[in-house]
Amino acid sequence: MPLSPGRRHIKRKPMRSTLVHYRDRVAEVLGEARGQRVMIRSIHADGRERRTAVKWIHLLPLDGQLF
Repeated sequence: MPLSPGRRHIKRKPMRSTLVHYRDRVAEVLGEARGQRVMIRSIHADGRERRTAVKWIHLLPLDGQLF
């Protein structure tokens, strides 16, 4: 997925309860996992809430507004 010119990756590990972009959805950081991963909580296209461990370098900072 190409990034638009104004979007940059997060440079350091996000703090707990931070809202971030992961792929095509908004997620909440739940805490640290093993290695360079963090646990996130997000709502998928099917409407279910899922918790996932992802590398924090794949997270993007949330823009100024959600919608």
